[in-house]
Amino acid sequence: MDFQSFVNTVEMPCCVMSVENKRDGTCGMIRIIAANARYRETMGPAYYDGMPYYELVPQDNKFEDYCYRAAILKQRMHAYVETRALHAWTDQTLIPLASDREELGYCQFIFEFTQEADPGRMSAVSVNAAKAVIRASLTLLNSEDFHGNVRAVLESIREEARAKVAQILLIDREHRRAVDFCRVLSSDASPHRQDIRSISYELADSWESMIGVSNALLLQNEQDFEPIKRDNPAWAASLRENCVQSLALVPLRRSGDVIGYLYVLNFDTEKTVEVKELLELMSFILGSEIYNNLLLQKLEELSLVDTLTGIRNRRAMKLRMQHLTEQPNTPFGIVNIDLNGLKVVNDRDGHEAGDRLLVQAGEVLKKVYYEEDLFRTGGDEFIIITSGINRETFERKLQRLRSDMLKNELVCFAIGECWSEGGTDLTAAFRTADERMYADKQAFYQQHPELKRK
Repeated sequence: MDFQSFVNTVEMPCCVMSVENKRDGTCGMIRIIAANARYRETMGPAYYDGMPYYELVPQDNKFEDYCYRAAILKQRMHAYVETRALHAWTDQTLIPLASDREELGYCQFIFEFTQEADPGRMSAVSVNAAKAVIRASLTLLNSEDFHGNVRAVLESIREEARAKVAQILLIDREHRRAVDFCRVLSSDASPHRQDIRSISYELADSWESMIGVSNALLLQNEQDFEPIKRDNPAWAASLRENCVQSLALVPLRRSGDVIGYLYVLNFDTEKTVEVKELLELMSFILGSEIYNNLLLQKLEELSLVDTLTGIRNRRAMKLRMQHLTEQPNTPFGIVNIDLNGLKVVNDRDGHEAGDRLLVQAGEVLKKVYYEEDLFRTGGDEFIIITSGINRETFERKLQRLRSDMLKNELVCFAIGECWSEGGTDLTAAFRTADERMYADKQAFYQQHPELKRK
């Protein structure tokens, strides 16, 4: 067949590729054997007839799988994917062509670039994928239980992929950790195998380089595992240890940054194309929803934190008090703390010096008490609310706080406390702690009248 004359009749960028069918039934060398003028113009002067495709674009096992399916298995293939190497989205179609050679197949490759993701093109998906995406979108609209909703979506993905495990792993770059956000298993999947949730930050961070300029990573046979063994042996060992025979992994992105990964393990490799399409679409929805949820959580956390000291604020204390009120028989301890001498520092050295003293006071408290028990209620006032400990521990912490304070030349607290075995009115406990703190403060100013407020 005269392939050059054939591609010259096509108006869009078009080429014909030959695909080697290896004896073991896997994809061999893929070459571009003929291209029309539009294709040559788009790809630039590096093009020549008969060249391996990876001399023009980075090697991609997903693209090779598409070519093999078209040229050897005679399947018409279509995809709309992000081609990060070219900073564009590619709408590509591969059409099988006749071949008189068993070891070599041919396919026509037609493509079109768009600079941004085109929702219309993205929505041109299979009926099953469309149903799954609509179902996921409706599920995530329910705001009652976000984690439960994500779990339901993951279960739908797992069933569609006929996989043993579906999972979302988030990357927390601020704290350098990988977070198992959500995971579902099939009924016959062991929780101790076919599982990669125990992943270090360093290992998860390496996945982006393994994906490279592509938009997904597909491992469906021994040939696909070879680059992992070569370039990332630690991950390859982890996959083998957990009996992972196939994997489809796509990054969850927000504004170009990877915030996590969506993947399925031991999926039906007969459905590779459908699984890839499904995961790529789901990654847009889940990535956006999870990012927004994390942002809302972050804003909620910030609304509960005193920006100067990093200690929880009065609003957070009221929530803690409400929670404690709902558990009337729970033993608890209240410590009322006032920072002595703050006004003198503010008047003498300025408010910046006073702020530094407040920060140092907060650090002294953090060394003794859990941050969720600490509250700055305003000015020089701090409150500690402890529960889940006994009286002996409560008093031991108080003794340590007083000891640490004596060692600090700048920070001096007036301290009042109240312990309850449960059943004590919370308001009464606060009043007792406040009275004791006031008495401690009066004693301090009697010894140091020069620091007394004026």
